[in-house]
Amino acid sequence: MGSAALISGFLNGESDCHAQVDRWIHEVLSHRRIALGDDLQDVAQEVRRKLLVSFRAERFRGEASLRTYVWKAAQRAAIDHGRARRRRLSLPLDAVEPPAAADTADAEVAARDRRTLFRSVLERLDLDCRRLWALIAFEELPYAEIAGRLGITENNVKVRALRCRAKAAGIAQGLVTSRPVARQ
Repeated sequence: MGSAALISGFLNGESDCHAQVDRWIHEVLSHRRIALGDDLQDVAQEVRRKLLVSFRAERFRGEASLRTYVWKAAQRAAIDHGRARRRRLSLPLDAVEPPAAADTADAEVAARDRRTLFRSVLERLDLDCRRLWALIAFEELPYAEIAGRLGITENNVKVRALRCRAKAAGIAQGLVTSRPVARQ
């Protein structure tokens, strides 16, 4: 069955077309690295909804296979779900045991060192990378919204994020492995 026929069948509610799209969605969402657990069906439904909107708006241009298009939609939905879950994740205060005094001191030193390293890396990154990281890490926006704000494609946002991450890793590696200058 061709892409056009599958899309038409999906839009018309044909069960075999829905079954095929569902198989592709579940191939992505059932992957062990995604680990949606009980939320799998909710995310799958969100993917179906987004595909329905996308197919009605005729956004599928056939540049890639329909399977790839569905996979990408499922991957983006899983990423967005993970970000939303991290934002709302919380523990009741009485469920957290206070750490031992020695652990606290070591942890405080390690946390201070990480903050210092992170601040040093950010200071050395170019302005574009700092702006992008602010949108991704601090505002926790989905790539699609970042793309809209920056006036670029979503894939371009992903590529820039990877390049900025590589730059930051290189800077951090240089800072960690550089030897302190001897004081005179």
